Amino acid sequence: MSRPPNIVVILADRLRRDALNCMGDANLHTPNIDALARQGVTCTAACSTSPNSVPFRFSLMTGEYAHSRSVPALGYRLSPAERTLGEAIAEQGYATAFIGKWHLYGHFGVVGTQTRRQAGRTPVPAHFRRGFDYWRGFDVGSTVHGTHYFADDDPVPRQLPGAQTSGLFDLAATYIGTDRPADRPFFLILSLEAPDPLAAVATETTIPRGPLQLRANVDLTDLSCLPTAWRAPQDRLLEKPQADPQVMAEAYATSLRAYYDAIESVDAGVGRLRDRLAAAGLDRSTVIVFAADHGDMAGSHGLFAAGEPFEESIGIPLIFHSADPALLKGDRQSALPICTEDIFPTLVGLAGAVPPARPGRLDLSPFLRGTAAEPSRPAVLLEFVAEVRPTHRYFHRTWRGIRTRSHKYTVLGGGSGGTPWQLFDVEADPFEQNNLIVDPACAGLGEALHEDLRRLLRQTADDYLLAPFADDTCAGVQG
Repeated sequence: MSRPPNIVVILADRLRRDALNCMGDANLHTPNIDALARQGVTCTAACSTSPNSVPFRFSLMTGEYAHSRSVPALGYRLSPAERTLGEAIAEQGYATAFIGKWHLYGHFGVVGTQTRRQAGRTPVPAHFRRGFDYWRGFDVGSTVHGTHYFADDDPVPRQLPGAQTSGLFDLAATYIGTDRPADRPFFLILSLEAPDPLAAVATETTIPRGPLQLRANVDLTDLSCLPTAWRAPQDRLLEKPQADPQVMAEAYATSLRAYYDAIESVDAGVGRLRDRLAAAGLDRSTVIVFAADHGDMAGSHGLFAAGEPFEESIGIPLIFHSADPALLKGDRQSALPICTEDIFPTLVGLAGAVPPARPGRLDLSPFLRGTAAEPSRPAVLLEFVAEVRPTHRYFHRTWRGIRTRSHKYTVLGGGSGGTPWQLFDVEADPFEQNNLIVDPACAGLGEALHEDLRRLLRQTADDYLLAPFADDTCAGVQG
């Protein structure tokens, strides 16, 4: 039997699916990620099931839904009793490595008690990061510069030289070049904090950029929700920040350019990593997976950050690439709805195992290899399980939804259960500007999707209370 492929997962933070040149964004240049997409399989409807960092990372590491283990938000941690992705792939004879942001130990957030800086200087105990025999990680970092990481079980933090993104790619290059065992295939997760726009107060690069082409659902005259981190530096410490529309629009544009700068720094790292694989003679024996934990609203619909059911929040890049067509049949796109919980069985499948079939999850590896047709699936579940911060949206009412190839339907929950909230034709209306839930002509479609959602909730053992669909409840809920 031939040796299984090496697998490298590059995980970005807050990178929207659309914010790549290959996905149509003309504001930046991402030639290296574009090359992965052009030569690989690009999933154009990949979704972050629960679009927040901790729930996504929990599901990535376990294959379980966030609602099934009550891991809903910042401050929650991965139980050491869980079987991790690292363990599942190690069972196939792989050396396993994790580099970068873990964000599953609960150091930082409402439940945790530490500041972000304290969390970045506190090690994650080995029994809370099982499955990875090579560790160059941290729970959360602090800034673009001055990130600290921990090497295996050494409790003394080490500082990354220079900017965080390039430093983490350097650690990955070191593992590939000298630290990996040569007698086994390896599985490496490289977890970045870039291009998180709320963390990148200082940017890694200053790239000349022309006038920004904004998404159709961004209104520069309504930036009342502009977060502090997006405001002008001189404005951040004021008791009453500037509300002048032009000042806020200029600050927004500056921060959006910094977001694009950070994405391009990730792209440069991807190019360097591919060069390192080629120099080690591993480019044709390695599968590269490029993904993100969730997107960022970045001003679309007047909203910022993630946690929303809109495409800017749930839509993530998901690209599978190999230079060897025998490992992966490339030059393809798939509009199949994909959820976070598919990634675990797919990676295990790429490692040579046959993961057990489980409700709501797909092993895409036969399709990626070209040995099977694209799987059939009507929809994937979307969820916001809990908000533990009283000042944030969805503290009192949470949401559930489904994403099909052509439509997205969501309900907003209260005491009587989730009621119809949003219905978008994401093919005809990609910027989600026409909420069809208020259109009586779409009541039949809404009711059918409501029942599809009910079936998905049952299938995934989600006890979220879903109210009966009623036409007269639709127009009253606009978010």
